[in-house]
Amino acid sequence: MSVYNYLAKDSLGKSKSGIVDAQSESSAVTLLRNQGLFIVSLTEKKNSIFDSLLSFKGVPPNEVVTFTRQFSTMISAGLPIAKALNVLAEQTPNGNMRTVIYSCLRDIEGGVPLSTAFGRFPKVFSTTYQALARAGEASGKLDTILKRLADTMESQRELQSKFKGALIYPAIVLVTMVGVFAMMMIFVIPKLATMYKSLNVELPSSTKVMIGMSNFMATRYYVIIIVGIGIALGFKAFKNTPFGSAFISKVLFALPIFGKISKQKELSDFTRTLSLLISSAIPIVEALTIVSKVITNHTYRVAAVEAASFVEKGNSLSDYLRSNRVFPPLLAQMASVGEETGQLDSVLNQVADFFAGETDHAVKGLSAALEPLILIVLGGMVGLLIVSFITPIYKITSSI
Repeated sequence: MSVYNYLAKDSLGKSKSGIVDAQSESSAVTLLRNQGLFIVSLTEKKNSIFDSLLSFKGVPPNEVVTFTRQFSTMISAGLPIAKALNVLAEQTPNGNMRTVIYSCLRDIEGGVPLSTAFGRFPKVFSTTYQALARAGEASGKLDTILKRLADTMESQRELQSKFKGALIYPAIVLVTMVGVFAMMMIFVIPKLATMYKSLNVELPSSTKVMIGMSNFMATRYYVIIIVGIGIALGFKAFKNTPFGSAFISKVLFALPIFGKISKQKELSDFTRTLSLLISSAIPIVEALTIVSKVITNHTYRVAAVEAASFVEKGNSLSDYLRSNRVFPPLLAQMASVGEETGQLDSVLNQVADFFAGETDHAVKGLSAALEPLILIVLGGMVGLLIVSFITPIYKITSSI
């Protein structure tokens, strides 16, 4: 998709200028003519490096949720899509979101379907979002579907916020501990080492190790920085490989407490997204395929692909869920009930609520479990410092 600067005149002869996004110059001409404009000049806009960097900036999830809910309300009130987008673009405080909405508005005015316009911004509007917009356009129930989508996005965002919130306190304590430890190793311990050396004191092994680490950190700090960057880049590259993604997923699920929380959260996202797609009249095979593209966890992403292939062959979803151990028996049982009653979407939504509740309880348990663990780690660090540096001082004072 390219960006073109244009100068044109309307039917009254009034000059207008601006930009238009299009696949090619001919497409840009068509879009402008469809708006009743007579083109005077049209040139492709060349992006600078700064513009390219800005193009990678996304939009906060809460902005997308707000946009979706307000857009649904306006359409439900009878406002035309183009008018609703124009109003939303004018009132949104986020500059990136405003740019996205205006771009979608230009596409709509040029005759492009709404779902296609959303598809140009996959970092803002997910595959699920685009599919639901397409289903809403086809069924004439765009407002209802967007409202359900906003509710789902809000539920998922709240769950994610609770999980992150539970980790804020431990993260702050961990960063503080590392910072204090580094400061002592670089500034305090060298002075103590100099004092011990001048007094010719026999030091315990733990003290010698700590002094050696301090000397290394003070004189070879660049090695630590290079190794740290290398580990971070290596982990990122490993995570992006199929094997690495699968390995990290298995390790994450195997962790105590964290594994349970992660699994419950992924199950909630999986079932809620699938429920939303099915309730919007999207065929189950297509819905499972979409889920496989939006789920971040490798284990459930693969499971969604396998489930789509399994169901496409004429089998039931509940049979697949029953055969795959990554899904709890409850989900298979409830899915079977939903298939028998013809209310699979409703049942899956109820299961999603259950998993979300379980995640909430587990997150609260995580906070309670981490507090004593943090105290133990802090106590261990204090004890190590006492043994390593206070003991020699005590020996010196005792010998005087």
